[in-house]
Amino acid sequence: MRISETGPSATNSAGRRFGLRSAQLRRAGFSLVEILVVLFVVVLLTSLVSLNLDAGGAERELRQRVDALLAIAGLALDEAAQSGSDFGVLFVRERNEDGDAVTRARWRQRQQPGWRRPRDELGLFRDIEFPAGVDLRLSLDSTAVSLFDARDGDEQTGRTPQWLLTASGETQTGELLLVERQSGDVLWRVTWDALGRFEVFRGERLETEQEYIDAL
Repeated sequence: MRISETGPSATNSAGRRFGLRSAQLRRAGFSLVEILVVLFVVVLLTSLVSLNLDAGGAERELRQRVDALLAIAGLALDEAAQSGSDFGVLFVRERNEDGDAVTRARWRQRQQPGWRRPRDELGLFRDIEFPAGVDLRLSLDSTAVSLFDARDGDEQTGRTPQWLLTASGETQTGELLLVERQSGDVLWRVTWDALGRFEVFRGERLETEQEYIDAL
């Protein structure tokens, strides 16, 4: 059985071991200052990696919102053609639960009282909230379109959505820019034609994201 040492002898023993390690480090050419510098660099690099991972996560989150918007828009076009009822997307500026200014895409369907939330038993037409710090700029038929303010109460007034997905299976040609609010940089750009054929571009690139990936 091994018995741990306590008292002065244990302290002296620990001191001797520490002294041996210090001497070994000095013989190896490492001073205390050098060791601290190395530790500082390691911590700094770890922090940078964490920031990069966070930025990548934010970019993935934004792309997921774009993908969701386009997927549901395609579904809405199909549903409009089958039901004979127009659908649309209402882009609204408002504040989220944290008080941050965000943009939401709200799905609408033309009904007897006017534009209302779609009849949606499966819960497919859910609002899409874009991350805080990202602004949306919308152009339809080559004309810039303003986003609505949530305080105007579109649910009560039956406000007509900006982007229409009609029962004829057609829509306005359009472009949607997702812009970083602080820097003004374009993060993603989406374009589509009258038949709802979408193309997605990363930033200011002229080739689509898929064309860019294929060229790598």
